Amino acid sequence: MNTTLDRLKFRKLKWVNCVYFYQNNVVLLLYVDDIILIGKSNDYVNKVIELLKCHFDLRILGKTQKLLGVEFQELDGNLFMHQNDYINKICELYKEFNFPVSSLPIAKGTVLSKLQCPSTSVEITEMKNYPYRSLLGSLSYIASRTRPDISYAVNILSQFQENPGIIHWNILLKLLGYLSTTRGLQLNLSRVSDLNVECYSDADFAANRDDRVSIGGFIILLDEVPISWRTSKQKCAEYVSLTDASKELLWIQRILEECKKVLDKSLFTFKYAVYCDNQAAINFSNSCIENMRTKHIDIKYHFLRDLIFKEYFELKYICTKKNVADIFTKAQTKFKLKSFLDKIFGVY
Repeated sequence: MNTTLDRLKFRKLKWVNCVYFYQNNVVLLLYVDDIILIGKSNDYVNKVIELLKCHFDLRILGKTQKLLGVEFQELDGNLFMHQNDYINKICELYKEFNFPVSSLPIAKGTVLSKLQCPSTSVEITEMKNYPYRSLLGSLSYIASRTRPDISYAVNILSQFQENPGIIHWNILLKLLGYLSTTRGLQLNLSRVSDLNVECYSDADFAANRDDRVSIGGFIILLDEVPISWRTSKQKCAEYVSLTDASKELLWIQRILEECKKVLDKSLFTFKYAVYCDNQAAINFSNSCIENMRTKHIDIKYHFLRDLIFKEYFELKYICTKKNVADIFTKAQTKFKLKSFLDKIFGVY
């Protein structure tokens, strides 16, 4: 496929293997044998379709409505992305377990530990009756595509999939209940105007009850549209979380800047910023000074300092109440969850 597209003068982006440009008028997205075309006009798109028909046996499905379980819907001039059909399918598949209605992905104050895992052969055998790993895998797919609000809960519950207990299973069912209750949440891809790329980073120090490892998370938005997010365990808190976030931001920055070179440069002026609610981490990132409390940090994490020195982005302080990345590192109250959902999905 790549050889043929190259011969047809399609230009592949350096930083993404599945994105091509054709004469600066059409973008081609490729996934195995699925192709999406995005053009400046229908004429440009039709021209590329006819060109591809000469080399491939194509089946034209029309305007993109669903891809890999993700749905795209146009409404009142806005383009929305969601997984309603997939969520409905999951809810129907597991309805026999009577999952409860829930207004939170995971309740604040919930304590999960390996001490709650089965310890006897009878308990282990009993837990085999519950499809914990299967359901968790489905929710993980949803969290990584269209529902950043459940990422933290999925990450926490993933730590027990080797030997889950009944407590973990019940919390997982509550998460499914929350997803069922909020299945109407959709990412509005049209909330882009000024091309500001903002990254929010956060960490919860020694959050894990079993190994005292911290949990870090970040979310990157193009204006008001989430384009990347992640929750993960880490050995150091805020500083390492900032480094992980900056690496993802740098990758996105390179993609956007390459698109800028291919398309009309006058249309694109990107501004990049990283937000953190820890002043000490910000000061340490902006300084080359080491001290007794930071000498243990692996040198690879000081990559962040180099990016700041070269002015790839601005590192700014934001108060915890406004740091949307907080949703990736700890359970929220209903009030705080709503404010973050407003930020991520728009009006909720």
